[in-house]
Amino acid sequence: MKTIIISIISVVVTLNMLYVLKRSLISDHCHLDSMLKNINSRDRTVEDLSGKGPEADTSVPVVCRPGVPCEYPDVVDLRIIVLTYKRWESLLKLLNSINDLFLDGDTAAVEIWIDRSKTSQEIADKVVATAESFRWKNGNMRVHIQPKHVGIYGQWIDTWRPRENPSHREIGLILEDDLSISPYAYRWLRAAHRFYEKDESLAGLTLQSEGLIVATSGAGLKVPENSRAFFYSLLGSWGYSPAPRIWRKFQDWYHEMSNDTKFHPYVSGLVMTQWFQSFERQKTSDSMWTMWFIYYCNHHKLFTLYSNLNSYTKQTNCCLAVNRREPGLHFSGKGIDNTKLLLRNWSDDFVNFTGPIARLGFNGKDVQ
Repeated sequence: MKTIIISIISVVVTLNMLYVLKRSLISDHCHLDSMLKNINSRDRTVEDLSGKGPEADTSVPVVCRPGVPCEYPDVVDLRIIVLTYKRWESLLKLLNSINDLFLDGDTAAVEIWIDRSKTSQEIADKVVATAESFRWKNGNMRVHIQPKHVGIYGQWIDTWRPRENPSHREIGLILEDDLSISPYAYRWLRAAHRFYEKDESLAGLTLQSEGLIVATSGAGLKVPENSRAFFYSLLGSWGYSPAPRIWRKFQDWYHEMSNDTKFHPYVSGLVMTQWFQSFERQKTSDSMWTMWFIYYCNHHKLFTLYSNLNSYTKQTNCCLAVNRREPGLHFSGKGIDNTKLLLRNWSDDFVNFTGPIARLGFNGKDVQ
């Protein structure tokens, strides 16, 4: 009899737990439906650029418009620009990696920019819901929804206008949503910006350390040995942090030259130029904004600084950023989980930039 009673009690408890779980799941589902309904019911206009998000500082509105580089009123040490369109799961992975970032007491803001469909001008509701529900623990966050499709050009070139203020040099970091970054990415960026800020040949810094190729041949780039960092004539767009002075000048130049239909940003001898010309023939050159910056850097003899920690440490898990190859504009097929390659252990020796440093030309050879 005792055994029967215990069995009945167990069944009752189990049924009760299943009932509670079911109610919880229904509640969560209704919550998601409610969020998506609210998103669909909004009148998406340019006012959406005024700055929204769970931690947004709305004391001074941010009013930006397509075709004009966006300037922000708040003063921070680091501004992270996140570019996204319709990959909500990929976006969440990037935001989670940003949440692990060490700021070492500095101030930072996250600006999430969501583009629209080129054909229908619609927005991806799940991307908006993901962005607006994210809780960034390190400071202010805004969600910006483009009032019309601006493409990869508008997302990259017009979402961060560096402050023209020599007393406070804000570091900008532009990230597409298929990236994940190391918790130590900002620590490296800050040290490198400070050390090389007076180098007039510096176009910017990149977190990229994989997928590097020789610009004149397309072969894999042979990086310097036993060097913490190196300069390269070709930018690395997987986590780019422009030199503020150069980025402002580039933005002004681009908006002037892009109105000239007879101008083409070709750089002779580069495989990137061949790619761009092929895109032009296919009417898809709007997918390769980098060609314009490559041309600008070549014309002004500018270099991008790369970390070289994998080579320096003789390891493979010292990347400051990785590209997960999520299907989208540049990759197809299934993405990969390569976040195990991210740097997880820090040494101050990584930012000891004293001593000679290689400057590689487009052909991958030292130009010094």
